[in-house]
Amino acid sequence: MDQGDLEQAKDYHERALAIREEKLGSQHINVAASLNILGCVLRAQGDLEQAKDYHERALAIRKEKLGFQHIDVATTLNLLGCVLMDQGDLEQAKDYHERALAIREEKLGSQHINVATSLNILGCVLRAQGDLEQAKDYHQRALAIREEKLGSQHIDVATTLNLLGCVLMDQGDLEQAKDYHERALAIREEKLGSQHINVATSLNILGCVLRAQGDLEQAKDYHQRALAIREEKLGSQHIDVATTLNLLGCVLMDQGDLEQAKDYHERALAIREEKLGSEHIDVATTLNNLGCVLMDQGDLQQEKDYYERSLAILAEKLGS
Repeated sequence: MDQGDLEQAKDYHERALAIREEKLGSQHINVAASLNILGCVLRAQGDLEQAKDYHERALAIRKEKLGFQHIDVATTLNLLGCVLMDQGDLEQAKDYHERALAIREEKLGSQHINVATSLNILGCVLRAQGDLEQAKDYHQRALAIREEKLGSQHIDVATTLNLLGCVLMDQGDLEQAKDYHERALAIREEKLGSQHINVATSLNILGCVLRAQGDLEQAKDYHQRALAIREEKLGSQHIDVATTLNLLGCVLMDQGDLEQAKDYHERALAIREEKLGSEHIDVATTLNNLGCVLMDQGDLQQEKDYYERSLAILAEKLGS
């Protein structure tokens, strides 16, 4: 899975789950471990409903067998919260992550690396909710823990650098954001190789910073490299591919290539509607992007339709 071979990973985990259920019974704690891992693979493949089901089954087993305050329960709460965040249910996701953080701080101490994981995930939810200062604080705490415990060149440090850089970008601190993302990219390329899916993530984020700084050619290059990696590793219909298509489409729009931009956004919209459903907030994002292109092309009626659909989704999911 860490190498990006999700289909082979899924096959091995499904075989492991089948053996454990047969030999240990469906309610054994080792079965919960297999359910969690399979849920992670399914989330990476974009199958959020099935991933949620597996994590919920794992959570039920662990609560029953280990008690509500066990650190393994915290792990499953975090995994389930990540799926809920991907589905746009930010309040429920936040609740699960806060419960996981409380368990880990109590059981492991405030400086444990697993506490850093919970801090990072909570920071992501808070960023999605618009609470940038609190998100920044959580990511900075996570970075300090990881650098102390793992060293400055660990791939988990790269993850936190990316997350903190994203918050800084949202706050308008582009130079600091770029520095963090470049450090993360260098770590990932060295540790994972230039074609890893996590490298694609760093390339995408750096592309966003460069676009915000007006360096459109470099931004385009980074997004194109990310797209090539994701299509090869995940397949052309994965939701992460849709993310890169959207980002690349925005750069092309800025460069005045409206037809190519429209094509990329339409491909992204088709993937997201199929994988996430027509009412997901990420679908609203793509509808907005398409509306911008159509406005520049002079297709005002279609533009209005996309904006109205997007507004309806956002009003429902985030409140009017």
